[in-house]
Amino acid sequence: MTESLLEFYRRHRISPVRQDIRDLGAHFGRRAALYRHLGILPAFLRGRTVVEIGPGSGFNSLYTASLDPARYVLVEANPRGVDDIGELFSAYPQLAARIEVVAAAAEDFQAPQPFEFVFCEGMLALAGVPDPARLLRAVARHTAPGGMLVITCIDAVSQLAEVVRRFIAQCLIDPADDLDRQVQRLLPVFSPHLSTVKGMTRRHDDWIVDNLLNPASIGPLLSIAGAVATLDGEFDAFGASPRFLTDWRWYKDIAGEDDGFNELALGAYWANVHALLDYREVRPARDRAENQRLYERCLAVRDAVQEYERSRDRGAQPAVAGRLETVAEAVADFSAPAAAAIAEAAAILRRPSIDAAAVAASPRFAPWFGRGQQYLSFSRRSHGKGAETNGRRGG
Repeated sequence: MTESLLEFYRRHRISPVRQDIRDLGAHFGRRAALYRHLGILPAFLRGRTVVEIGPGSGFNSLYTASLDPARYVLVEANPRGVDDIGELFSAYPQLAARIEVVAAAAEDFQAPQPFEFVFCEGMLALAGVPDPARLLRAVARHTAPGGMLVITCIDAVSQLAEVVRRFIAQCLIDPADDLDRQVQRLLPVFSPHLSTVKGMTRRHDDWIVDNLLNPASIGPLLSIAGAVATLDGEFDAFGASPRFLTDWRWYKDIAGEDDGFNELALGAYWANVHALLDYREVRPARDRAENQRLYERCLAVRDAVQEYERSRDRGAQPAVAGRLETVAEAVADFSAPAAAAIAEAAAILRRPSIDAAAVAASPRFAPWFGRGQQYLSFSRRSHGKGAETNGRRGG
C-alpha cells in the first residue's frame, strides 16, 4: 500500500503546512472569503460546536477559534502537528482558551455528541489511503443532523499541473537521498513556478514536500463527484469553492431535503471540471461527455506517473510526454494558454534528459497551475437515512 500522509509525516517528524501569517488580518480575510463561498458567515459559528479533523499545525484554526464557537475540538494524529498547534496558539492566549486538542486519528476519534460543524481540510484529498470514501464516512459521522460538513476534494484535472511537476521532480531526485537533500535539489527548479502564484502564503519547501515528494499525494483521489456519491442519502451538497453550484429552481418547487441537490451538484461538476485545469482562467460550461473524456486523458497521465514511481523505469518519460500531448490537443478547444503550457511540459519530457534550468525558466509551463484542492460543504439531513441513529450514537 502507498505510504499514507500521516506515516510520511511521522517518519520524517514534519508537519509541512506552515503559512506566512505575519499579516493576521489578511489571513483572516482569506479564511472569511473561503467560508463565505461555502455558505458560512462569521456569526454562524458563534456559540456552536465545532470539530476540525486533521488541522495540521493549526494555522487555519486560528480564524475559526476567533469566531467564538461554544466548543472547538482539534483532532490531530501527527505528533509534530500537535506540538506545532500548542506553540502557535501560545502566542494567542485568548484563542488558545477556546480550543481542545485531541491526539487521535480520524478513524479512532470518538465524541459523546455529534458536532454542528465538522471541518476536514486537505487530509481527505491527500491521505493516500486505499479507500478515501471510507475515511470520508468516518469523518462525516461526527456531523449532527442539520449540521454542516466541510471537506476538500481533488481530481485528475485539478491536480494535473502538480502531477506533471511531480514526474519531473521524481526524475530529477535520487530516491536514496534524504528528504532535505531532495528538497534542496528541487527548490531552484520549482520556486520560480510558485513565485508566479498570486496569494501564495505557503513556504515553497513545504509545498515541494507535500506535492512532489510525499507518496500520499499520488494516492487515490477523492473528487467532488466521488464525495457527493459517497455521502448521498444523508448529506446534500451545499456550497463550494470555487463557487460553481447554481440552482435556478423556484424555491416553492423544492419540496424537501431530498430534492435533487446532489444531482444538480454532479451535473455542475461535470459541466465545469475543465475549469479546474488552470486557475488563471474562468471558462464557460462545456458538454459533460467532452469533459469526461478530458478527465480520462488527465487520469492516464497520472496513472503513468504512478507507474513510474513504482518501477523507476526511465522509459516512462516519452510515455508521459505522449499522454500529455493528447491532453494538450483536447485542451486547445477551450484554452490556448493551458494547451501551450501542457505542450511545453511535454516538449521538456521529449528531450533525452530533463534540463532543470529549462524547467525553472519555462515561460508557459512555469505559471500554469490548476485549481488544486476544491472545498465542498454539505448539510446533513435532519431526517435522512441513519441520521437519528448516528445522532443518538454521538458519532
